[in-house]
Amino acid sequence: MGCVIDGDLITNVKLDYIQDFEMMFARMGIERPRESAVYYTILVIDNPKEFSDFLRISERLANITRRPLEAGRSCLFKNGLIAKVLFSSESKDDLFGRERYLPVNPRVIWEETRRELKPIISEDTYRNMEKHIMEVVDFYNRNFKAYGIKLMRNGNVTLRYNKMWVFYTMLNNTLEREGDLKIHIGDENISEECTLKYLRRFLELSKKVRMIVEREDNLQTLIRLKEEYNEKLEARYLPNEVTGLMRNFLFGNELAITSMKILSERDTPYIGTAYVDLEDIDELNEKFENLWNLGRPI
Repeated sequence: MGCVIDGDLITNVKLDYIQDFEMMFARMGIERPRESAVYYTILVIDNPKEFSDFLRISERLANITRRPLEAGRSCLFKNGLIAKVLFSSESKDDLFGRERYLPVNPRVIWEETRRELKPIISEDTYRNMEKHIMEVVDFYNRNFKAYGIKLMRNGNVTLRYNKMWVFYTMLNNTLEREGDLKIHIGDENISEECTLKYLRRFLELSKKVRMIVEREDNLQTLIRLKEEYNEKLEARYLPNEVTGLMRNFLFGNELAITSMKILSERDTPYIGTAYVDLEDIDELNEKFENLWNLGRPI
């Protein structure tokens, strides 16, 4: 049974959930961990459609007012923990409302922080956090469906997000189900620490990763990864920046995300579209294969 807020608004958020995510966000280096934890837990668990409802819940539960709550939301976006929905082909007022954000799966946040947290908290605290995460994951799956974009097998969603959001989203899918991952990266350096970290995670968790790159200075990184992961990685090189700012991820027949970097944005946000419709994914897979056939084997 949820807690009643102001007589007509019910929340299922618990202070324990907020405290757990505050601790995890602090380990991730989030600038405003408490405010971020409040916004994130309300979004995942209650999924209000209006900011005013977020505010009513946050003020009652955690004494967080408008500006701190907005700051928490901004921190989540900056760190790739939420994406802003710009348009949905299945857009209905009752699907997204006006507070149109998609969070990453709480399971991914737990996977990213639990090893660092375990040595510094008691065993009982760790077990309770693990239990709470599973409860929050249940809310997430109910509100945001299997692929985290509120849609099951129809339509698509266009988003604005920091690059970490797509890494977390694809990581969640590789954690949930086995499959092959196809990655096409245009003008981007894959040797950057965070990018390389997630490429390794994808290689460890996926059956196979096929990757197309367009920057010549990415070749040495790919050669090292191929030596490390052998047949799990296949890679090809397209010279002269065929697609430039494009960045595409295709996870089997489950989910595809196509995107483009916004050059003028300091925190390197992307505009991208997430697809779950099988016909759309088939078409994107075909386009990937066409580019693959043009590429030079590495």
